[in-house]
Amino acid sequence: NGNNDNGGSVDSGKDPNTMTKIRRKRMKGNDGRRRRQQRERIITVAIPTACCLFICFIFGLIPRWGGNDIGNGNSRAGMRLGQQKLEALQKMGKNNEKVPETLDRSKEELKAAGVKRRNSAPGRDGLLPMRKALEDPSFDPVATELARNILSASTNLVNIDYGSHSSIGDDSYKGVIAEFCPLDFSAQKEKPPELPMFRDVVGHSGCDKKGKHTIRVDLQEAVDLAREFDADNVGNLPTVLDLKGVVFHESRCGSTLAANSMMALNPEKHRVYSESGPPESAMKVCGEGYSKCSVEAAASLMKDVIYMMSRSNDPKEERLFFKFQSITSRTMGTFRMAFPTTPWIFLYRDPVEVMMSQLDVPRLSKANCVKSKNSSPMVRAFIDKTDYNFDDFLDEEFCAVHLATLCESAYRNIEDADGLGLAVGYSPNLVHDFLDTIFPKHFHTLVDKAGKDRVLKISGTYSKNRGRHEEGDFKPDSEEKVRNASEEIKDAAKFFLEPSYKKLEESEHNIDTSSGDDEE
Repeated sequence: NGNNDNGGSVDSGKDPNTMTKIRRKRMKGNDGRRRRQQRERIITVAIPTACCLFICFIFGLIPRWGGNDIGNGNSRAGMRLGQQKLEALQKMGKNNEKVPETLDRSKEELKAAGVKRRNSAPGRDGLLPMRKALEDPSFDPVATELARNILSASTNLVNIDYGSHSSIGDDSYKGVIAEFCPLDFSAQKEKPPELPMFRDVVGHSGCDKKGKHTIRVDLQEAVDLAREFDADNVGNLPTVLDLKGVVFHESRCGSTLAANSMMALNPEKHRVYSESGPPESAMKVCGEGYSKCSVEAAASLMKDVIYMMSRSNDPKEERLFFKFQSITSRTMGTFRMAFPTTPWIFLYRDPVEVMMSQLDVPRLSKANCVKSKNSSPMVRAFIDKTDYNFDDFLDEEFCAVHLATLCESAYRNIEDADGLGLAVGYSPNLVHDFLDTIFPKHFHTLVDKAGKDRVLKISGTYSKNRGRHEEGDFKPDSEEKVRNASEEIKDAAKFFLEPSYKKLEESEHNIDTSSGDDEE
């Protein structure tokens, strides 16, 4: 049923005797290092807090003792006026050129046009009422046009948020806010390494400035209207693209090369979302262990999100691919329940190599694999199964545990998926794994000579290039990473991450041991 992330044993991979010897040997030096890390954490919190308070004081957001502004309403009135201007912009989804027209209209005119005051509809603040805009002939024509843009798929889902009165149920949800903005995929299609992530496409399209070109609507209402429209519009634009395959990953293991390759294989016919926000939000909505809601509830939301992102007004596009964020590997059950027949892969890498990439930051405490240590139930559960206290762990060990939880979850889902999920280890030949096995035999996508040539060309460029290197300038660094690894990284990788790595390597559903099916 796909609900395979909640529970399950966690293999810490520790040998108690060996670990005790190593820890005793390093204990003295680690105590000093741990104190330094604690001081860094205190400084990291204290300085920004003090700066924030000082700035708030300067701008009058914090009352000055003995001042005359308290109670006179002047500053509050100014803040309300600014808030009303912002609300007028958001509620109609207009750009900056339309703001004066909206603000000059009377309250009665705004009400007739369907613009609601912030306190008139709890949970629907600033939302364009799509159905009313489409069905009421007296409704504001600009708002009606914005609603039609969503139906025609000329504007795209870029974000989802949860209102103050939102709720997620097994069969329905309420209060989920969808943000749409017209995206330009042309630059990504032309040179995938220059716009390797969804945020790059969003920025290139001018959609990264919140509110400038964004339309906010109720997601459930938008989905219902889109499905009704598509059912009555079969054979015409927009079309619903065929979801061919998705990529989960451990991070820093070739996943961006996978996304770029999926695009380069056939730019005209393929649309690729690389770490887009809406699917991640849907997969995480119920929590890692589904403590906030059920996997069925998350899957219901996930299906609607992917449906809206699969609608295309480009007559040449046919196929859809996703690369999800690494953190979604902990909640694969959501995707598997929502799309039980869609093939997927999990990319992973040698423990030391991936840890070296993760910890290549000025402060270890700021590394992505360390930051989640206090918020992840899976990290806490993993550590609870060891003989050590949470506070005794070094940042390198937290990183290894974080990555191990991703790999453990992936392994359990791969074993349960009976061939629909495939474990793919990073190697110098990774691009050939994509071309020879994953695309043609697992994702059932045609690989022709022209497509193969395009993929091989972009594989010689840094996957996240963004103009920093010349084409063909990529150089593998695996040996250098292992050579430069500290003893702390090597120990943490060996005792906490290597066990799950070995499970993936030895799985019968690993690409090296699985023969795959013939192309259909």
